[in-house]
Amino acid sequence: MATETADNRGTSTTAAIIFAMWAAVLVIAFLAYRVSDAGQLPQLLGNIAGGPLLGGEGLRDSLTGAVAAGLIGISWFGLGGFLFRFIETEKGENHSHVLELAMRVAAGSAIWSLIWFFLGAAGAYGKAAAVVALLIGLVLAVLSFGRVKEATAESRVPETANAIDKVLLILAALPVGLAFIASLAPPIAKDTLLYHFAVPKAFIAQGSSAFIEGNIASFLALGTEMHVVWAMLLGQLVSNRAGEAAAGTTLFLFFPILLLAAFGFARELNISRRGSLIAVLVTAAIPTAFYVASSGYIDLAMALYVLLASYALCRWWQTLGRGWLVLIGIFLGAALAAKLTAVFVIAAFALVILLRARKDQDAAAKIIAGGAAALVLAGLLASPWYLRTWAATGSPVFPFYMSIWNGSATGWDVDRSNLFQAMNSQYGGDAKNALDYIAAPISTAIIAQPEKAAYFDGVIGVAFLMGLPLLIWGLWKFELPVEIKIVTGIAGISFLFWLFSSQQLRYLLPVLPVIAIANIAAAERVSTAASAFRKWIVAGFAAAAVAGILVSAAWFLQRSPVRVVLGGETRDAYLSRHLDYYPYYQVLTSEAPADAKVWLINMRRDTYNIERPYFSDYIFEDWTLRQMVWDSRNVEELRAKTAAMGIQYILARHDVLLDYGKSVLVDDKKPRAENEARLKMARDLIADPARTARSDKRFSLVKVF
Repeated sequence: MATETADNRGTSTTAAIIFAMWAAVLVIAFLAYRVSDAGQLPQLLGNIAGGPLLGGEGLRDSLTGAVAAGLIGISWFGLGGFLFRFIETEKGENHSHVLELAMRVAAGSAIWSLIWFFLGAAGAYGKAAAVVALLIGLVLAVLSFGRVKEATAESRVPETANAIDKVLLILAALPVGLAFIASLAPPIAKDTLLYHFAVPKAFIAQGSSAFIEGNIASFLALGTEMHVVWAMLLGQLVSNRAGEAAAGTTLFLFFPILLLAAFGFARELNISRRGSLIAVLVTAAIPTAFYVASSGYIDLAMALYVLLASYALCRWWQTLGRGWLVLIGIFLGAALAAKLTAVFVIAAFALVILLRARKDQDAAAKIIAGGAAALVLAGLLASPWYLRTWAATGSPVFPFYMSIWNGSATGWDVDRSNLFQAMNSQYGGDAKNALDYIAAPISTAIIAQPEKAAYFDGVIGVAFLMGLPLLIWGLWKFELPVEIKIVTGIAGISFLFWLFSSQQLRYLLPVLPVIAIANIAAAERVSTAASAFRKWIVAGFAAAAVAGILVSAAWFLQRSPVRVVLGGETRDAYLSRHLDYYPYYQVLTSEAPADAKVWLINMRRDTYNIERPYFSDYIFEDWTLRQMVWDSRNVEELRAKTAAMGIQYILARHDVLLDYGKSVLVDDKKPRAENEARLKMARDLIADPARTARSDKRFSLVKVF
């Protein structure tokens, strides 16, 4: 026995050394690619100062936004608690009340989203509807609090947190706190200005969710954006800025709820308190998670729904209870109502359901029928969005895949749909080979960069890659819980779909929390008999998380949102710092007539900040200009066509557009003289000095007539 113990000790020491070296190499390699953010932290710290810190009106709006978002979160809990009275689920031996709370809040958010869809369809978007909905949610929350108190009275006594656990908790709280502050600031992220906030703002202006002319994003599934509508309406009881802050903070709420759910799920899998905290820390430390939570994006909402649906699937696997099938349907339906990419996760769930039926062949038909019913329920809950688009365009998945299922709407066609798919395929590099696909786990962990499509447009850090060998080892050599096998399968299938579609890192976020839990479960299992090894695992994951937090902190400091949140900096000043074109929007607001229609060309299609009627092509913002230039004989004809569109002003980014070597107006199949003539025609339209109201090296604002 002594010899065996010594052998085991030697094996664990060797494993600890190998893991420590692996962790060190990954963290060093990761930081080597972070010159532009984490590497600039000493200089970025100076961004905290720079002017007055406090201002009464700005601080009032931020506080109003935070309170409104908090009340909406409580309303989610209220409706979710009411819903759970009708869903029977069995409590496991390690039942987590933290997880149960997260499930109630998430289920409530899913159903409130559906309610706001129908309010929009009925043309009932208004402050009165927002207040009434809030009051109903708060009343339901009060009724639910008593049930929660009664349930928690019988809960197990929480373990006492030691110093290391407290450090892990504080580290996890850092990116969450930074994201909360940044979420209160005016939005600057491209997709938020393109549609996450822009479409809800337009919905509120028209009082309904009717399609917005020329805005293709209004045809998308916008389940999570329904909470933006609600938050904006509540905040606007005080001011528009308060509504904006409320919207950002409401979407931020999905971040802490996701972390609570991850902790509870890990605890129910009998992962230690410390291991569960590491899973939370690894998830919280994902720089792209910070970016999403702080920027008005919706991917963390999807991550929450996928995590909880995965948990429900695991519980159903064990118990075959109908209540879990209902919850699978609710959470998958909410994910599908948020984004079409949820179909990849649904495909993974379908495979797991078939495997469960294969395990119990005597009841296979019943099991398949129940699983199919859950997936059908998910489809039904998400279907209002897709049926709405189908009825309007002829395709439920419009504006995507039009070469497969054609649809039609002004401002979009098959050519642009195909170009959009080609553009999405460029994430991770547009000339991929077999080696690129094999190396994807390493590439995404180490070399990924934000705002660069070839480098996955995001950063997830190295913690997941660090845990991958432990997970593989655990699945191969040890008997891991079936729940770990299920969530690993879901994550693996989803990763394969991601790998061969659009390799944008935000699209991986929905499965990263379950991977974090699986990694930690495997790590604890393989290190059961080796305490020294377990200490190195904790240290390795913590180091990877700290590296990710440094990146998030750098991104936070690059934005420097503290002063605008506290009111020391005005909204206009903050936006002018971050959006180089924003002063042109100010000129339009102050000088152009209220009914003057503006043509936006290559302006990131920021329709959120413009306060005038506008025309702008979706995604490919120079599409109409290119068609008109090549169909016109001279600038007078081109200007007449522009005037016929009702355009009075043109605001364009011209530095690339008028550069012969980069311009989309240049056709390589045409003679150079003809291309130059077309470029001159475009220049005379969008940069005519006699008609220019304002211009610089990148932008020009001209008056058409």
